[in-house]
Amino acid sequence: MHLFHKYHSLKIYRLFHSEFWLFELSVWLHVFSRAMIAIFIPIFLLNLDYSLSEVLLYYIIYNLFDLPLNFFVKWLIERIGARKVIILGTLFSVVFFIILYTLNSGNWTLIVLLALFGALYDTFYWVGHIYLFMKCNRSTKNVTKDISVLYIVKKLATFVAPIIGAAILIFFEKNVLIVISVIILILSSWPLFKIKNIRDKPTKKTTFFKFFKKWDDVKEYLIYSIASFHWVSEGVIWPIFIYTIFASIESVAIIPVIVSITTILFTYFAGKYTKGNHSLVMSLGAFLVACTWLGRIFIQNEIFYFISVFLIGLFIVIYALPLDAELYGKGEKKNALATSAYRNFFSMLPRIFFFILLFFMLEVFKVSFIAAAISMFLIVAVNMFFLARKNRTKRSSLSH
Repeated sequence: MHLFHKYHSLKIYRLFHSEFWLFELSVWLHVFSRAMIAIFIPIFLLNLDYSLSEVLLYYIIYNLFDLPLNFFVKWLIERIGARKVIILGTLFSVVFFIILYTLNSGNWTLIVLLALFGALYDTFYWVGHIYLFMKCNRSTKNVTKDISVLYIVKKLATFVAPIIGAAILIFFEKNVLIVISVIILILSSWPLFKIKNIRDKPTKKTTFFKFFKKWDDVKEYLIYSIASFHWVSEGVIWPIFIYTIFASIESVAIIPVIVSITTILFTYFAGKYTKGNHSLVMSLGAFLVACTWLGRIFIQNEIFYFISVFLIGLFIVIYALPLDAELYGKGEKKNALATSAYRNFFSMLPRIFFFILLFFMLEVFKVSFIAAAISMFLIVAVNMFFLARKNRTKRSSLSH
């Protein structure tokens, strides 16, 4: 009930009584349908007798498709609008699930198509979604609070969905889960057709080099790139690691449930208290995440593995909220579409090289965990560099 009252006390409450609530309903349904199945995808591939190396190769192909598509989607949104692009992204996700439904062992034609439609979905849906969020958020002063509420709404979906997904997998089979996910995905498109009055085409355009004219323009995108090593390790490698230890779907399903509980409990609190120095708060969160990764390397204990999921879910909020607040705040003022597209591009770029590195490694798990820890320590260093640079500039301007 406390969460309910907090939600209604924010400016987003007013959006619920406008057409924009349809967009958020669409996002909730979409996140719910994807969350029921997303974490199990690498497990499905392993169960179809694809080796760990072949699963990594699938992700290499996926990211190779994803990278250039970000620029195409940016161009397409400028012409037909974000709403239509999001609907197309949802349709691509439906095709992705149909391919997953028909996938069998050793069928590399379908694996490549699965990677292609996964990349089409990722770029079309998420570039359009983030762009619309920035365009519809009019309160630059409360952007951190608004982002915290958006996190909570999405995590409410990801809290319930994996439990339902795991139950379906245990009592039925993966194809039943895929069919249910597709039905909910199709339903998620319906609210988008009802939206009439949101201006979803950008009025101004910019090029890559005009957008990144000075060092301060690069900071958030550089951090997103470095953080990719963490997100790959946490989102792909860690569920596989847990599955190899416990050999059960339930053990994998509990991961997003624990993360969602942590995020829901902590996000609004973090949204209120991360308005100060974003660089310092972000550095604290990144440092604590890095320490948790070191714990995963040196503490080989099954109970700690799940405790570490809780800890990372907690600490990543401290890191991610100020980062998104800085990025979206700047994006609203500068160019929302370019911000959305380049955010996705820089997030995907290092993943290609990371998956290629892991493909040739014998100790895939240990290498990925070490890389994740190093990446978070690097984020602390990058934040300190930009903070020191900012302070030098301030002192220089005051002396003149």
